Amino acid sequence: MNEYELIFRNEMFPNWIIYVLVFTLVILAILKYQKEDAFHNIRLAFFNSFSSVPFSKKELRFFGTTNWVLLLNYFLTSAIAVYMILSYKENQHFILMLLPIAYYFLQLFVLFFTGLISGELKRLYNNIFLINYIAHVIGLLLIPVLLIWILNPNLSETVFKSILFIFVLLSIIRVFRGILIAIRNKVVWYYIILYLCGLEIWPVVVMYHLLSPNFID
Repeated sequence: MNEYELIFRNEMFPNWIIYVLVFTLVILAILKYQKEDAFHNIRLAFFNSFSSVPFSKKELRFFGTTNWVLLLNYFLTSAIAVYMILSYKENQHFILMLLPIAYYFLQLFVLFFTGLISGELKRLYNNIFLINYIAHVIGLLLIPVLLIWILNPNLSETVFKSILFIFVLLSIIRVFRGILIAIRNKVVWYYIILYLCGLEIWPVVVMYHLLSPNFID
């Protein structure tokens, strides 16, 4: 039985997953060394408004180094999470690994589009920041979860549900905080509804139809 478990652990996921996760840990360690307050501020922002946290606009601007390092971590860990779920479900549609990345850029596109047609783009800056922030948090939370899954494949169903829970919970938090930010910035309700339909409801419907043939029987 122990021999079977050892074989199962070695063959369930390829070794390159470990290498990618180690790479993410290395770049995060370098970021931590160079920007000591980066992770502390992320933790503070989870419980406080962004304006009350001493974020450096230079470091965390959209094209800032800190933002893109954390986004790279999100892209890699979320793609690995989808790959491991597909492997666990014995599904070969590995193109779905790109789904979290595509969803992120779809969110940005729809938010920019909504801001441009409404003329409220400047007021939606914090909403754009929120999209990045939630991606940062998801990427950081996925690292220990994926490592636990690799080391304990017998917990596959539990870890699978945990990954879904992380995505769903943080998506709900993003929606509510996004609405509060829009209201605080005095965005007209018409555009808030447009934001919800375009940025939240429609992408979720698309993702449901993409995933339903593969995960939902």
